[in-house]
Amino acid sequence: MSDEQKHDCPDQADLKEGQDQAPTGPPGWALARPELIQRLESRPGRLRLALTGGAASGKSRVAALLTTLGAREVDLDNLCRQVSAPGTAGFQAMAEILGPEYIAGALNRAEIGRIVFADHEIRRRLEDALHPLIWEALDREMAALGDEAAVAVSVPLLFETGLHTLFSPIIMVFAGPAAQIFRLLTRRPGLSQAEAEQIVEAQWPAAPKIKGSHFVINNDGEWEATERQVRALWPRLLAGA
Repeated sequence: MSDEQKHDCPDQADLKEGQDQAPTGPPGWALARPELIQRLESRPGRLRLALTGGAASGKSRVAALLTTLGAREVDLDNLCRQVSAPGTAGFQAMAEILGPEYIAGALNRAEIGRIVFADHEIRRRLEDALHPLIWEALDREMAALGDEAAVAVSVPLLFETGLHTLFSPIIMVFAGPAAQIFRLLTRRPGLSQAEAEQIVEAQWPAAPKIKGSHFVINNDGEWEATERQVRALWPRLLAGA
């Protein structure tokens, strides 16, 4: 599944909310699970990396390539869907925040995505409800992958939430605004030019994310060039583990 298809999860809207820089530390709900923080640490013989990038940057495609090279991926977008599925505490919390018009046995994720971009207060309430649940699900995933030599955790809001302080190394997948908008329009049927531009403009700028990352994959052009970058980087990542 592509990055573009997955950004309808309500806590993954990638909005900047007027912030100029990433928080200097992780939020309380992350610090509440010190055992998970230990599981996220890369140490000799064990690679634990974070993969991040904006909408339509190609992060999911890079993650898929890393899995073919030997990594195991954990995607926080997928965990978001798990914890907000019908019958879960996350689903109930979203129903209470959004109201019944967006809940008809299942989440109307496309409409929820539009609300999140338009209403920062609703977004904040959804994040407060869902982020701890996603972090708990990540704890379970990382515990199950304890013996894996290389795990890539895909985190859309890595810098925005302060979670970048818990991961090393960090890989950012970069694509410029023109490429992002083109891909969004190509891969999201029904999305207007204005909506695509709003998605891209609402994100944090790339510069601070690039500065805070250990490695940057440039996916602004053809995929073949991106693949060469990833394949060249992989042995360096393993050597540093």
